[in-house]
Amino acid sequence: MRDFDRDLKDVLSSEDEAFIADHLEDTGYYAEAFSSFKGKGSAMHILTWVGIIIFGVGLLYCLWAFFQAETTRDQILYAMLAVLLNSAQIALKLWFNMRLNRRAIIREIKRLHLALAQG
Repeated sequence: MRDFDRDLKDVLSSEDEAFIADHLEDTGYYAEAFSSFKGKGSAMHILTWVGIIIFGVGLLYCLWAFFQAETTRDQILYAMLAVLLNSAQIALKLWFNMRLNRRAIIREIKRLHLALAQG
């Protein structure tokens, strides 16, 4: 075992092990997502979901217009727009989930830093 691993194991107490065991059963995706709407960066998270909703509504409209179109040219246009709106929606959802993962990792690194500083 390397020195860092040994030092880390010595610093972590039984309380920390219990804390880690409790957090292995996370609060869930939705609780984490809703908590991201508070604090730093919350405006970007809210705007992301506004964009997701706008792109979703646009997607539904394009799908409806696709089936109502009278010419093949209009069908191709609405199908292309639907694909683009769906791709934009997926990109925003991926970005949001990456931000959630980043927040979780930073939180754990801060806890580890505090535990090492106390030890």
